[in-house]
Amino acid sequence: MSSRTRVKAYLAVIALFVVVGTCLRLSWWQLERAEEKRVWLESQQQKAELPPANLASLLANDSPQHRRARVFGVMDNAHSILLDNRTLNRIAGYHLLTPMQTDEGQWVLINRGWLPRGNRRDILPDIPVIEGRVQVEGTVYQSPGEAFVLKDEQLPDNQWPLRVQKVDFHAISEKLGVELAPFEIRVTPELSLGGLDPLPRHWQDITVMAPEQHKAYALQWLGLAIAALVIFLFAGTRAQKRRLTGKPQ
Repeated sequence: MSSRTRVKAYLAVIALFVVVGTCLRLSWWQLERAEEKRVWLESQQQKAELPPANLASLLANDSPQHRRARVFGVMDNAHSILLDNRTLNRIAGYHLLTPMQTDEGQWVLINRGWLPRGNRRDILPDIPVIEGRVQVEGTVYQSPGEAFVLKDEQLPDNQWPLRVQKVDFHAISEKLGVELAPFEIRVTPELSLGGLDPLPRHWQDITVMAPEQHKAYALQWLGLAIAALVIFLFAGTRAQKRRLTGKPQ
């Protein structure tokens, strides 16, 4: 075997180890993600089966995400928030969040559902007013991360309803002059508030990939590793036969 052929063989072996090693690592990582997702989904299911909690219990919980909630109080109709860029059936619109003061004097944002934007962006939609003391049932929602915006937005001074690109609980709390809970409560679909027709509430959380999908990806990466190994062995065997028969490579 010439030195040039030997170098090419070494490089091929190194490339094989890199490719196979990377594929196996990615396959293992997908299996780890599948297990993490399984545990997380079981945890969320257990939370969903718990009885509804009041706001004080939710605030004392380190991980209230997706907990069922039941609160009583009065809506602050004068200071609603419109969460921009929320589509329903490809129609642009907003999520309508209204501050609520509970019977215990605590404050929380109630996500009442979806409102269409209308033909003109500079004209905000009318906000349905909820009068009197109401009971709200729903689930706790905390954003999994910072929402992407083109730049940090400054909340306008005298604009209500307030149109925002993301829900900054701290900034909105300062603007309202109250201490908001660090999460929203998404109202149960079809639940009427104050006798009003329910708004559409097809909540669109970030889609959670099922554990089975992670396992399928793991199998694909494993298949790529096996394919790379088979191709390497086939190419090596063919090259060896050519050397033995004296055929040019």
